[in-house]
Amino acid sequence: MTAPDVSVVIAARDAAPTLPPLLAACRDQEFDGRLEILVVDDGSTDDTARLAAEGGARVVSQPNAGPAAARNRGWREAGASRILFTDSDCVPRRDWVRRLAAAVDESTPVAGGSYGIANPGNLLAEVIHAEIMWRHARLPREITFAGSFNLGATRAALESVGGFDEGYRSPSGEDNDLSYRLRDAGHRIRFVPDAIVDHHHPTSLRRYLREQARHGEWRVVLYARHPGRVRGDEYAGPADLLAPPLALLSVILLAGSLAAPPLALGALLAAGLVALRHVVLALQVAIHAGSPGPLALAAVGTLRAYARGWGLVRGVVRVMTGRGGR
Repeated sequence: MTAPDVSVVIAARDAAPTLPPLLAACRDQEFDGRLEILVVDDGSTDDTARLAAEGGARVVSQPNAGPAAARNRGWREAGASRILFTDSDCVPRRDWVRRLAAAVDESTPVAGGSYGIANPGNLLAEVIHAEIMWRHARLPREITFAGSFNLGATRAALESVGGFDEGYRSPSGEDNDLSYRLRDAGHRIRFVPDAIVDHHHPTSLRRYLREQARHGEWRVVLYARHPGRVRGDEYAGPADLLAPPLALLSVILLAGSLAAPPLALGALLAAGLVALRHVVLALQVAIHAGSPGPLALAAVGTLRAYARGWGLVRGVVRVMTGRGGR
């Protein structure tokens, strides 16, 4: 059998609602080469495996081990030397494979693309998307980090660092970790803004804040392993990374003010800095979007900082108990 030119690897767990449009988009790619679509069913309890097979994918099933382990299983079993990753809640544009695969070569063996929005019409989803678009518009053509929702790499580059760190059992931080190790190994990462996958952004604020708490938790693990990256990267800078600790500090000081009332002033100052950061961010994103809708990011971003602050506490516990990363 002739080997494929490109393999698309999709880690999926209980992805039945979003998998059919994803696979339809993969089958409909404007790509002249041989394309393999491989779905790794990571211990699903729904019809993920059946729908993947019906959608034309090669299916590999395993007990639930997390997205990092599922992606590793996928690229190791893939037939091509160029591997593209996307997530099970994304829908690639028709030229996605062609554009992203073309950016992956010997000189730049890793590339990452950008987002579209698969569920417009929901305020929270559109606010989240507008912020991502503002951040992506500021990225240079060579970057430090590419997200696994839209990632291309050569097999050789993945092999050189051992792939994803399977200690990241939740979908948060494993792609940062991989990117940092690839960069440390001397591999360049190219940003390809016109290689786009549409993504289903969260529509429930409660669910979004739970996800952000998980992000905060695994960020502690990430920076414990990569202390040199604690100042951030092109996507998220120092102001973004300082907001969750400040939010956490405001809560600690407020609790302490019950015994020492002057601490309330410190709590107010810390909370005010968190809110100010997100008012400024909301204005920047709204101006970039040319729409007032992203102004809601002032409230959403402030709540997100507190969720991530709580996640920091959980992350410190995780690191201290040795339950994170390799």
